[in-house]
Amino acid sequence: MQNKRLSKYGIKAVTVFAALLILFPLLFQASPAIAHATLVKSEPPRRAMLSTSPKQIQLWFNEKIEGSYASVTVEDSNKKLVTENMPEILTDDAKSVVLNLPQIQPGLYTVHYRVMSVDGHVIESKYDFSVKE
Repeated sequence: MQNKRLSKYGIKAVTVFAALLILFPLLFQASPAIAHATLVKSEPPRRAMLSTSPKQIQLWFNEKIEGSYASVTVEDSNKKLVTENMPEILTDDAKSVVLNLPQIQPGLYTVHYRVMSVDGHVIESKYDFSVKE
């Protein structure tokens, strides 16, 4: 009886050890894959309800981005662009991009961005904000 119990726990211990031995290296292989730029802050922020029209959209990333590749657009609820302005990379902050906006009317707006981090990864996403009446 005692031998069965020992062998049962021995098999479980070996199985757990083997699983950890396989999974442990996979954890370290995933790290370089997530080393590309990610959005860490935006102004206005996601889902913001603003009482006045923002003068600009500013996006901050966790690492430097390629300024010549950056694309930021803002659409109204009818999917119409609110400006033809091109985004600018700040000279004192290569992790940030700014898009100047004209005065916009109350409503729902979507910010679309596409940037390339200096390691070559392209990041593309969108978020909404609103301007209240």
